[in-house]
Amino acid sequence: NVAPLKAMLFVDGTWLYYSLNTRNPHRDAIIPKFGKGWQNNYKVNWLALPRLICAEMEKQRNSKTSFSGSDRPLEISRVMVFTSAKKETDPNSIRMRMFREMANANFDVHMMETVGQGEKCVDIQLAVEMLHYATVPNAYDVAILLSGDKDFVPALVRTRQKGKQVCISSMRAGCNRVLYESPHIRDYDVVWLENFLDDLIVPIPPEERSRRDRAGYASAFTMMRVVRDFVESSPDHEWTSSRDIGKYLKSIEIADSNMLEELKQAHGGLRTFLMERACNLFDVQFPEAGAIRGRGEFGFWVRAKGDSDETLLNEFKRTQFFTKEEKQFLESYMKGKYIENDSYKHTATTANYIDVGNSDAAEELGGDHNLNSSDGIASPALDYSQFTVVRLKELCREKGLPVSGKKDVLVDRLDHDRKIECEVIEKQRRETLMRSHRTAKKTSRATVMTTRSVSSPADSTQSGNIYSQALPQMDASRYRSPR
Repeated sequence: NVAPLKAMLFVDGTWLYYSLNTRNPHRDAIIPKFGKGWQNNYKVNWLALPRLICAEMEKQRNSKTSFSGSDRPLEISRVMVFTSAKKETDPNSIRMRMFREMANANFDVHMMETVGQGEKCVDIQLAVEMLHYATVPNAYDVAILLSGDKDFVPALVRTRQKGKQVCISSMRAGCNRVLYESPHIRDYDVVWLENFLDDLIVPIPPEERSRRDRAGYASAFTMMRVVRDFVESSPDHEWTSSRDIGKYLKSIEIADSNMLEELKQAHGGLRTFLMERACNLFDVQFPEAGAIRGRGEFGFWVRAKGDSDETLLNEFKRTQFFTKEEKQFLESYMKGKYIENDSYKHTATTANYIDVGNSDAAEELGGDHNLNSSDGIASPALDYSQFTVVRLKELCREKGLPVSGKKDVLVDRLDHDRKIECEVIEKQRRETLMRSHRTAKKTSRATVMTTRSVSSPADSTQSGNIYSQALPQMDASRYRSPR
């Protein structure tokens, strides 16, 4: 028996979060495999991460001549994660949930508080810990860095000078070329996470999905449907103010609570719910600073994506169970039932700042709505040349872009990325306008047909509830106590 080689895994938590949850699908390796919003159906198996990295390193040890004659197995004895977050960060967000799951996997998570715009001392803390344990006898034989930041190169060089082996694990889209091209900073080839994504990212068990989505009476499906119906019922505008949505949800009672409280308990708030849990159903648009002078309290705007009925039906199929209170609520629920005359007051007030114009006119006139125009859905483009190099690198890191290069290179890289995003958004906007125009015509014809028909009392009870037939258990009489 031989003693295993001890290894310690040092994780740049902030880099890893943005690499796994990049908002640019063109540079992401996860979205093509698992789909947009994959975090709702899949999770990272953190317990498997050290084992998978070790397996890739063992393959290299068996094939490289530099490791010949060594039959000592490799064992990761400790995983240390370094990151930071703002004090007001939503505890139910994907970011905070990721680090809680890491802690539950017995990783040592070092969470610092972010003050201001940029993170401070996280990289320094990781480098100091790596060098510290390199000088502690028998602490580790191999240091494994999980990051793509070239700022760690000096620490890696010093660690090797202490007689320790060094390995780098990273993702191709977010790894600086210095880390995989420089020959004297590591002893192994870079271990790419993309090589074992199928083993690292696993489906969320149905029971765990139900626990995530439910903190009280209402499931994520019911919340999605109520919000979708309200957004699509906006009489004159494509986008709806978040203030109106929050007020509307608060007015809808379910048992001894209301929909807004249910949403906060299960998902931490409306913004987190729309951008993370319901990202396949809604688009969210935030105003640029100063875009609405004196109206900063209006928050953000929301609209439904594409074929929202299909998305809701898929969510319904994934929902494991409905509470008694939820069944009774859905049985009596109808689209527009809780909408009042002033339900869209804030939307009307801010309409001039967000509306893309009448969809019928846009299609009939064939108008070209530029994203940077006054009536577009986006605010005027940022002038990246006004930012500092530090801020430009932070923006690149957030978008999953390489952070190497001088200021003009970073500016060109961000401008090119923005151009791609604008082209994608413009294409989606045009497709949405065309679908909205076709849907409006179908709805008008269906309305005429409905007014000519006579509905029975049973039919009127289910009016607007397109999912009632898919829920045979939604018979309220089964749950009412006999008199």
